[in-house]
Amino acid sequence: MNMLRLPRERERESKDRHGIPIGNLTSQIFANIYLDTFDKFVTQELKPKAYLRYGDDFIIIQAHKKELIEIKALGSAFLKDRLNLDLHPKNDIIVKAKWGLHFLGTQIFPTGIRLNERNRKRVFARLNLKNAPSYSGLVKKYGNHKMIRQFNWRILNTINDRNF
Repeated sequence: MNMLRLPRERERESKDRHGIPIGNLTSQIFANIYLDTFDKFVTQELKPKAYLRYGDDFIIIQAHKKELIEIKALGSAFLKDRLNLDLHPKNDIIVKAKWGLHFLGTQIFPTGIRLNERNRKRVFARLNLKNAPSYSGLVKKYGNHKMIRQFNWRILNTINDRNF
């Protein structure tokens, strides 16, 4: 099984600085509205094994590399011709699923998903009592048993430090 990751060019990387900044709530809404036709094209015309889009990042999964290359060409042409969008060459890649795919702060494998190293370090560096519930959900969903145990000990130590 092969996976294709085709994220869109970020506004901060573009030379002409047009569009709405990423993170702005309206940018999320407009991305969904603007890319709706692309979603329909991929799911109804190209019909890959799986398709996932979040904002302007997306993954297409197909069993055979040859079919994935064809889907990539058709999808790229659709984005350019119909939506006037270009793929960012840095992340326009095809990888085997067993190698894992970096996507939205995680690594996706056929057997499951885990937090990437950068986000694991970020959780522990920024952890405090105010954000602990949020990070707890993230760690429980994407962390392994060792990370969950470390997280729980870190919270306990933080609570104990505050009480003494």
